[in-house]
Amino acid sequence: MRLAADYIHPFRSVSGLSSRCRIRVYVPEEESDAPVVICSELPNNPGPSITNSVESIAAQVIRGHHLEIPVWIEHHPKEATVTGKESFELVIFSDYEVREVVRHRGPRLEIGQPTGGLSTVVV
Repeated sequence: MRLAADYIHPFRSVSGLSSRCRIRVYVPEEESDAPVVICSELPNNPGPSITNSVESIAAQVIRGHHLEIPVWIEHHPKEATVTGKESFELVIFSDYEVREVVRHRGPRLEIGQPTGGLSTVVV
């Protein structure tokens, strides 16, 4: 795997509030492997958490980087949590088709709903 992108990604919640997160995109050396995206909550995020907007953030990143079904990891550094414990969660979506949907605050990109994933807490 090689790091292809590392940046602060602005996004809007369903209610239209501005937020931001850190995105790291890793692309595989082997074609048979999947790309990996680590989406990190920022301690100074001014809006809703990444958990509440993950299907929209993922759609934007998948389209923007032309990714095929990535492994999506939601990362909460200890500075961004109430418990002070860092965590990583594998997020699996019901589908990875990027589509434009219209919500009460206007159009936005989304993919399928997140389903239960595997969670690891780092002490």
